[in-house]
Amino acid sequence: MRTTALGDQSVALSVFTLAAWLGAATLLSVAWQARGFAKQPRQQSLHPNGRHGWLFSLRQVESGLRPAGLCSAAWLLIWLAASLQASGTLLSLLVATVPLSFGVMLALFLHGLLPIADHSAASVASPQMSETAHAMPARLFRTWQFAIVVLAALLWQSVSFWQNTRLYSELMVPHGDSAMYEEHLWNLWHGKGFRSYLDQGLFLGEHIQVIHLLLLPLHMLWPSYLMMEWVASACLAFCVVPIFRLTTVRTGSTTAAMWLALAWLLFFPMHFLDIAIDLKTLRPSCYGLPFLFLGIDYAERRRTRAAGICLLIALLTQEDFALITGSIGLVLFLQSWLRQPSETSRGFQRWSLGVFLGSVLWVLLAVLVVIPAFRGGEVVHYSRYFGDLGSSPGELVRTTLTAPGRVTAMLFSQRTLLYLLVLTVPLGLLPWRRPLILSAGLVTFIMLSLIQLGNDSPGSASGGTELPPIPYHHFHAPLLPVLFWAAIAALAPSLRVRSGPSKTTTAPGEDLKSSFTLKPSVSRAASRARLACFCAATTALTGSLMPCGTTFWSTQSAYGRTQLYAATERGAMLERVLAKIPLQSRVASTDYVHTRLTHYERSYDYSDYLRAVNQYRPGVPDDTDYIVIDTTHRYSQIRSPADVRELREQPERWELLPDETQGMFLVLKRQPLNSP
Repeated sequence: MRTTALGDQSVALSVFTLAAWLGAATLLSVAWQARGFAKQPRQQSLHPNGRHGWLFSLRQVESGLRPAGLCSAAWLLIWLAASLQASGTLLSLLVATVPLSFGVMLALFLHGLLPIADHSAASVASPQMSETAHAMPARLFRTWQFAIVVLAALLWQSVSFWQNTRLYSELMVPHGDSAMYEEHLWNLWHGKGFRSYLDQGLFLGEHIQVIHLLLLPLHMLWPSYLMMEWVASACLAFCVVPIFRLTTVRTGSTTAAMWLALAWLLFFPMHFLDIAIDLKTLRPSCYGLPFLFLGIDYAERRRTRAAGICLLIALLTQEDFALITGSIGLVLFLQSWLRQPSETSRGFQRWSLGVFLGSVLWVLLAVLVVIPAFRGGEVVHYSRYFGDLGSSPGELVRTTLTAPGRVTAMLFSQRTLLYLLVLTVPLGLLPWRRPLILSAGLVTFIMLSLIQLGNDSPGSASGGTELPPIPYHHFHAPLLPVLFWAAIAALAPSLRVRSGPSKTTTAPGEDLKSSFTLKPSVSRAASRARLACFCAATTALTGSLMPCGTTFWSTQSAYGRTQLYAATERGAMLERVLAKIPLQSRVASTDYVHTRLTHYERSYDYSDYLRAVNQYRPGVPDDTDYIVIDTTHRYSQIRSPADVRELREQPERWELLPDETQGMFLVLKRQPLNSP
């Protein structure tokens, strides 16, 4: 895992020091207790100013140090063993997971240090109620725990939108896979078709991704890229609602629901869906996540019609979401099949199997039929993401059958293990307690583990190294609802199947109540949820690009606030350029400028990438009126007029307009054919 604000060696040294300190402190606390200085029986709820005074503080510190110390001691032993390994692979893995180790130790210390209390309202939720899977009463959303979650979600959404607004204002948003979605909406309701001029044709040749068309009415009222960013941030923040309700239904604890909903807002793999490592800030997957969560929520409560609608909308996000919806349907079927049979459960099993089979059919039609049809028979473009395993679905299948060792080596690699840790450690490893539910993400995770993304550009954000898809890009988006579904189930009271067949036909939802008994207490669910929230918060310190992470506050990092969010002159200078260009013009521009040109007659790409709109030739289309070149963005290879190809090869066809931007932007205007 990459460390953003700190280097690997310095962070490793910090965690090594922390681990040693926690281990030594644990030994001292055990020795202190053994000598009889803390013989009073431990109180479950004491105030620091209570009658035990400083003894309470020592007990609380000892309580916090014990689990953190055990974790640090284990980490030290593994570190020492790895140092003796000749290959150094285990040591490199430990160095890569230093931020996670640091976060877990700190979370365990804080969790043990602070007392836990479950203030759930029994009248609102109870374990018995959770097992019936009935609809939650309206007063559930009037609890103080839910009020805290809503305030936190509003704060998160506001901060997220502010960051995206600053990136847009300072020309930090790349057009490809960000502002092109706003161009789709603008072109569609202006009669130009469902396309961006970056696409190789209609956008359906790229993905079966139409969920952002639901924003068309809003776009007609507020025709702006920022509208789509606001909705994307709001969708991610809204996910706390189904998480809160699912957790309360499962555990009967609104306190546990509060902690896990807060964990979602602090979960740094989710943050990269909002602002990816390459600063692509808008992904339609953000629009689909609430529907995945709601689909699971409704399905758990046996509201199959509402669940089916939500899962169908989720399928509109992208064709690979079908891998998740199908797996969710299969897991729901297996869960129901393992319980006592009834008329209700058999109907639910038929529905869940229908979800599974429909999703499989959806993804096969999309990848093998629909997308190639819009690409002139070519295979899906993301087949190239799998590197030497193959560049088409057929080649991938052939490699898997003829060279399974190559596929197995990638699946059982250090990188794959790192992905597992990055996704589950920030949740306190809770999802692993429910492997059946976690398996709903298995197919998607295997696909992600086989992806090979490389960027050898010297100026790339990765410094010329591979950018892993998890969690720094958006590819892992559909996995997140499954991870939280498994974590929620892990908080729930343990269920034990009652022996013997059911002799009565139960009402909807009552088969769960009659077939299982409860084990753990509600307070244990709240405790586990709080630990997961602490893990999410502490791992976000080094993993997140948001203000909850140290990277945001770093003055040295390329992703710090001074580098990305501080006001500069670029935006103001571009306004001077745009004032010279009529809206009816066809404009070619370099990346980052594109985000401001989506409302022009046509917005072409000015780069070395060959586009269908120019018949896959270098240069710009013949109908281009203006060329706008940004000389200051991080990947620019043009710094002066001498670097412009058109001025060197066709000086009679292009005029360089006077510069009013201090050299930040170069503007070329095409001359008429009959001009001297």
